[in-house]
Amino acid sequence: AQQNVAIKESQLLLEKVITHIDVGIIATDVNYDITFANPAANELLGLQSSQQGANLSCTTIPVEQVTRQPQSFTIKDGAVSKTYRIAVVKYIHHQQLNYLFFISDVQWLLIDKERESWQRLHRVLSHEVNNSLAPISSISATLLKQLQKLESATPALEQGLTVIHNRSTSLYKFISNFQKISKLPQPNKQPLDICELIEKCILLFPDSKISLLNPTKCQLYADPHQLEQVFVNLLKNAQEAMSTTTGEITIEFEQSDKYCSIKIIDEGVGISNTDNLFIPFFSTKVSGSGIGLVFSRQILFNHLGDLQIQNRNDKKGAVAVVSLPRLQS
Repeated sequence: AQQNVAIKESQLLLEKVITHIDVGIIATDVNYDITFANPAANELLGLQSSQQGANLSCTTIPVEQVTRQPQSFTIKDGAVSKTYRIAVVKYIHHQQLNYLFFISDVQWLLIDKERESWQRLHRVLSHEVNNSLAPISSISATLLKQLQKLESATPALEQGLTVIHNRSTSLYKFISNFQKISKLPQPNKQPLDICELIEKCILLFPDSKISLLNPTKCQLYADPHQLEQVFVNLLKNAQEAMSTTTGEITIEFEQSDKYCSIKIIDEGVGISNTDNLFIPFFSTKVSGSGIGLVFSRQILFNHLGDLQIQNRNDKKGAVAVVSLPRLQS
């Protein structure tokens, strides 16, 4: 009797763990027909509990590949794409082969690893590059002052020293800008309406034609100051992309059950290289530092959101999509 009680208690504990764990767990037979799925898996794949018996091959999971070796795959929820790691183990039930799939969200783990890599790079750059740039800038400035006192100084020599001084100073500021990412504070979150926040940001661009499409009330739990930095940066990018063209910037709002998406659509020159958009120090602008978009996406990641930027399909220009989790009532 004591053994039976202990077994039942263990089963109840296991059921509670499986129900509340954030790892998706799916059991199937040898033909991949679903026999069990915990709530995390149902939410991930958009399944209903009544859909048990459906075939897992009909979902976004690459079942044939996973049964051979663990795989990573991406699921898109509205404008947000998340990366998942899936592994499978085999077990025997009623003398029949079955599969047990474990699906883990590794998106934030990848983000943290990427951030750690850039922080390590920043420390190396700060130590090696800045230690050389500081004396170069100082010595060139001293030589320029002494040169300006000489009547026989050649213009070429003065011009060369000026270039050395200006470039070393610019590079020093360029490297220092990366500290904005490595020392980004955690968001001070509070309830806010995203539409009202964006309307305030638009006031900072009186020379641009900006229109709101489908403005709707959407409550978020976020840091208003950090989000202002994101939208000001994106609006400034859109404005600069249209410096040689005519048109307007359109801001479009969309909502799903989980997320609020804000699209900033411009009619500018478009993006020449979309692969390097979120690489620190990469910039197509003459005076750009390559930090703005990385900084903006890091802020959104800290809010469990996302930033996607791509060229428009209908005409020339680009669209930036900001996705943020809605405040659940």
